Amino acid sequence: MKPLLLALETATDVCSVALFIGDRPCFEAILQRGRVHAEQLVPLIANALERCERQTADLDAVAVSMGPGSYTGLRVGVSTAKGLAEATGAALIGVPTLEALAASVIPYADPDDLVVPLLNSRRTEVYTAAYQIKTDGRLHPLTEPVALEAVAVPDWMPRPERAARTWLVGEGVRRVSAYLSEDPATLRLLDPDLHSLRAFWVGWLGLALYRAGRFEDVAAFEPFYLKDFVAKPHRDASIASLSS
Repeated sequence: MKPLLLALETATDVCSVALFIGDRPCFEAILQRGRVHAEQLVPLIANALERCERQTADLDAVAVSMGPGSYTGLRVGVSTAKGLAEATGAALIGVPTLEALAASVIPYADPDDLVVPLLNSRRTEVYTAAYQIKTDGRLHPLTEPVALEAVAVPDWMPRPERAARTWLVGEGVRRVSAYLSEDPATLRLLDPDLHSLRAFWVGWLGLALYRAGRFEDVAAFEPFYLKDFVAKPHRDASIASLSS
């Protein structure tokens, strides 16, 4: 039977939900109206299940964008995913947020291209990492996620010999673009308004993790904040209504 996987993306101002039946996305919704996660995430999940004629009890897995990103957004997404996994017995899958953003470049890029996802952190900082696209279309991480001053990103970026182009994607592109001096023929800056985080890519990566059996411990799982932060417990009472 094809697995039913729910994907959640709440790491930035974007609130997004996708539902996959096997490899096929059945539903995706993206809200770009500021920080509406706490109010809109559960209704979006209910709508996804209704549109695809499924129930929460049918879920085989819940994949959630695990960070780094907005502290509040990550808490909402992760606590919702954990609540659903606990209530339904679905597998919980944590997907690195920067990897999900980098994956969105795969349809445009070529093998060996470098992808640098960029998310805004505090003040003049960004969260970033570097990935190289493999011949099978998957991502190979070249660095660990880091928090950097935007001005430091150009010197930090890896420069693999085989990479023909370097792609920068995400809201942090605006912060970093002023400091770039790379050859414009090899540098691609994707418009943050057109290439934002989507639950589709969380689900796409989540399906690979599901097949590999790489699940999280529901009780112990926490967002990956990257920077020090003391999280407060978050519980959305409306989760109970989904599982009733």
